[in-house]
Amino acid sequence: MNKEEKLRDLHLNQPIAVIGMGVSGKAAWQMLQKAGYDVTAFDEKVQSAPIVTVNLDDADIFTSFATLIVSPGIDCRRTAFKNIHATLMNDVELFARLIEKPVAAVTGSNGKSTVVTMLADAARAVGLKTQLCGNIGKSVLTAWLEDEEEPDLYVLELSSYQLERCPSLMIDVGVVLNVTPDHLDRYDSFLDYVAAKSHLAQQTQLTILNGDDEYCRQMAPLSRQTVFFGAQCVNRVENGAIIVNGQTVLTADELKIHGQHNAYNALVALLMASGLGIDISYTLEALKNFRGLPHRMCEVACFNDVLWLNDSKATNIASTAAALVGCTRPTWLIVGGVGKGQDFHQLAAVLLQAPIKHVLMIGVDNHTMIAAFKKANIAFHDCGTIKAAVSYAYQNADAGDQVLLSPATASFDQFRNYEERGDVFADEVLSYVSQK
Repeated sequence: MNKEEKLRDLHLNQPIAVIGMGVSGKAAWQMLQKAGYDVTAFDEKVQSAPIVTVNLDDADIFTSFATLIVSPGIDCRRTAFKNIHATLMNDVELFARLIEKPVAAVTGSNGKSTVVTMLADAARAVGLKTQLCGNIGKSVLTAWLEDEEEPDLYVLELSSYQLERCPSLMIDVGVVLNVTPDHLDRYDSFLDYVAAKSHLAQQTQLTILNGDDEYCRQMAPLSRQTVFFGAQCVNRVENGAIIVNGQTVLTADELKIHGQHNAYNALVALLMASGLGIDISYTLEALKNFRGLPHRMCEVACFNDVLWLNDSKATNIASTAAALVGCTRPTWLIVGGVGKGQDFHQLAAVLLQAPIKHVLMIGVDNHTMIAAFKKANIAFHDCGTIKAAVSYAYQNADAGDQVLLSPATASFDQFRNYEERGDVFADEVLSYVSQK
């Protein structure tokens, strides 16, 4: 059976609306068209036929459709989705109905991309044909379409949005790394965000959970089998040792990536690989060779004994907090951007426990941070831009210090995405190195 035949064999109720023409939506629309379904594409921004431009705050747009395939970025609380009787799903649900091979999946507020990449490296090292997709790289449907034959293993990074509407996804080994306030503009409450993440535990055979996170612990009864990691668990990081089932198997010094949180990421990758039956020797070798992902605690330069680190992927407070754990150098921290409704008093509390020398602020939500930092008596300088922040740090940092871009916010006030923000930071830093 070829791919178009497999799609037709799903017998989706028609007519079908695909809403949101980002990467995942466009893939769903095009593949359903090829399979002969009666399908219409909708988007709020795209204004080119045959895509229908739509305002999702209008009522009764989709009442004539039997199936709605909604892109992850679309908020189904909007008016267009009220009083409909169609089946709602997303691209991950379609993918789940099409595949036959094992699935490993990772969700969490922070650390997902690093863990799935570590695991994919380990799986490939042992000779498994591995497809890494989801919220990283290719969309799941694009990955499925491009492979002539299914891989031996799918490794998925899944956001809360993607987990909302994919009940058919059966996961062999899954992880919830952590659950901290994020995307609060998308959910009615933090508990709704937690509930979205908990779908992974419900749909997983072996679930690996963070024992230090109260919301992760509460997911244990939902899973068929549970393994915990954390400070008080048999699987933990202690004094730089990565411990599995009470035995040290690796040390943080053997990794090429910075930070205690990355040691924990390596621990989780070890646990996932073990759950998939991958020999530990292959996993250890892959972890020792792993050089990290761009914009995640990446060393940009070290000159005049000042270390410059790019952690632009830190788009929430918890991610910045993780970056600071285990830091020993006096730190010039660059923060700021779009706050997403976060409480920056929580960030101030984190900074009081870290070796912060000075905070350099950028971005649109400075005013909310300033109030929190003033109340906590944290020294800060409002730089406005990354260029100004790098200049200020360069002029004032002492030998032995580090300058860390870990913004704790989204980037779209001044940049297209966190990647551009990190690239601008690195370029500014390297412009000073080139003067030496």
